[in-house]
Amino acid sequence: MPQQLIYTSAPRGVVAGRSGHCTVARSAVMREALMLQLEKLSYYQHLSLSGGQERPIHCCRLLDIRGSRYHVLTRIQDAGLDFTGRTNFVAHHLVFAPEEVRQFASPPIILREWSGWAGSWGKEPELFNLEDWSSLAALADGARVPASHWQQATGDAINGYGLLEARAGSVFRADGMTDELVLALFAESLELLDLRDQRRDFRASAWQYTFTTSMQEQDNPADFRWRCLHSDNPAANRFAGPDCRALSEMRASRVTNEEAIFARSGRQPPRFVLPPQNISGVAGETVRFRVKAEGVPTPAYQWFTVDRAGNRQPVAEAAGEELVVQNPPLGVTRYAVRASNSQGETNSEVVTLSVEQKGRGPRLRPPVETPAKPASGPHVRTEDEIEQQRQRLEADQQNRPVKKWPFFIFGILFLIGIAGIIALLRRGSEKTAGIATVQRHGTNVELSNLRPVQEPTSKEVAKELPLSDRAETNDAIMTFSGATSGVADRASAPLSDNIARLPAPWAARRIGNIPGATWAAAENGDFVVHGAGQNIDKMSDNFFFVQRSASGSMDFISRLKSAGREIASRQGIMVRESIKADASFAFIGLSQTRIFWVHRDNSSNSCQFTDVPIAPPPVYLRLTKRTNSVCGAYSTNGTHWTWLGTNQITVPDQNYLIGLAVSSGDARSVATVFDQVTVKNL
Repeated sequence: MPQQLIYTSAPRGVVAGRSGHCTVARSAVMREALMLQLEKLSYYQHLSLSGGQERPIHCCRLLDIRGSRYHVLTRIQDAGLDFTGRTNFVAHHLVFAPEEVRQFASPPIILREWSGWAGSWGKEPELFNLEDWSSLAALADGARVPASHWQQATGDAINGYGLLEARAGSVFRADGMTDELVLALFAESLELLDLRDQRRDFRASAWQYTFTTSMQEQDNPADFRWRCLHSDNPAANRFAGPDCRALSEMRASRVTNEEAIFARSGRQPPRFVLPPQNISGVAGETVRFRVKAEGVPTPAYQWFTVDRAGNRQPVAEAAGEELVVQNPPLGVTRYAVRASNSQGETNSEVVTLSVEQKGRGPRLRPPVETPAKPASGPHVRTEDEIEQQRQRLEADQQNRPVKKWPFFIFGILFLIGIAGIIALLRRGSEKTAGIATVQRHGTNVELSNLRPVQEPTSKEVAKELPLSDRAETNDAIMTFSGATSGVADRASAPLSDNIARLPAPWAARRIGNIPGATWAAAENGDFVVHGAGQNIDKMSDNFFFVQRSASGSMDFISRLKSAGREIASRQGIMVRESIKADASFAFIGLSQTRIFWVHRDNSSNSCQFTDVPIAPPPVYLRLTKRTNSVCGAYSTNGTHWTWLGTNQITVPDQNYLIGLAVSSGDARSVATVFDQVTVKNL
């Protein structure tokens, strides 16, 4: 256990003590050398004599004594006047051997929270025996993330990584900060080592970071990696260099998404966001199971085979997100996967791999079943039925390599049948062109709340009117800003009475050059946006923007209820400097079926992207702005958020823009519906 030594400047002299089970000083000679070294470090400069403020000094040092290394924690504080009227102080030291530090909390936690620090000493020197160290050991159980003190001091918890990035020997001004706050910032940064330096045990690494909360003139700067100064201390003039900065101005320069979540939300147990799925295969083929779990720290995986009794057997060298099964056995095999991290573990449901023998000899062709025709109309084959039919045809072709004519004739008849079904469906859709529901070809968006409004049919989209004939965007409402031949009268017509105009302060604008038709409306909390435009990309944007102004720090959330599936479409929410096409911005949205986080600063050469696979909408999107820091996140349920990054983006603090952004990739319009739109000032 640690060795405890207390020094005082009172005439009583040195007071020293050690644990009865101490492993530090193994001999009287070593103990004497250690005590002499600590006595040299026991000094205190009374700042009140020169008009300054008395404050405790907390230090963490590494000492090498006779070839042995020790970790020394020191707390020095004013102890008033002694009986002779002289100033007095108490220097209390705890000494740890390197092999025992892993069982204790990090140095700033012990200095800040241990209840055993002596504030005064009036006894004769004595030897401490069998001290109770339970209160010291108990400090190791707590967690110091999320980094709430860094959030409070700097506006963002991720800035705790900035202290870890600072070069050794950095000097920081701590004016206006209490020692408790400085130690709390140090403790949070050292716990962030759990992700920043995953190769090592962060508890042991934390003891390598030496520091002092207030430099004194007698201090050796080489003793400390982090050095704090106070302006009322004469040492500030001696040790402050050109790179000295306030601790509250610390900023992190490189943070991964996982590190950002760790700093802001703390450790999280694993949960599956992409569970494994059942797979069917053919003998001789390689199959792959894929899985994805979220958690902080990043979960580790282990795959298992599962027998019918539920017994699990680990699969050798299967410890990743993907399980590759080569030459799988015939029949049904069962698998499961476990995701685990320091916060717990979760097990997936059991999934199956069904493997069939690939046919080799001739066999009878399976009968072709003619689906029963329902009274309401012709039967439309599902994708699964078509895929099953295709597989049967391929099997027939492999098993009948010589007799190709019957298969060829059957294929022609099958295609004719499919063509006939499509023709019947088109005829039915033409008859119902005026029904209440608006459904755009090529999308999965059904806007049932726009019953009085009908989209132009494919026959109407023949050509666009010249720019002079289009109705331009209006700040108050947004009607059609483009029209096609055959519906020219509709371009300038007002929206239906059943569709509410965009509520104040929302308005719609076209950013950049948009040759296609665009419009937006709102009803019952839904924002229905038909937008066009080439892209949100590079150094100049072309997209449709339903926007409003915002000021200060804010939290902007919207659910993307449904979205078009055009290949190059992008739709989501945005924070933007202005309506200029090259303005800086941050955007999070959906590109087909992928979450898409992109940002551009006015000093950047081009956009920077992060895209993440995710299921189709609905999906919740979130942007949080604090000063010039903008964070983007998404969620599948509106509760558990995945943060994709924080970026410094030049956005004014007053009257910047937030809104719903849609681009289609070309001149065609893509339909998107947003709902649950909320904007909250922070």
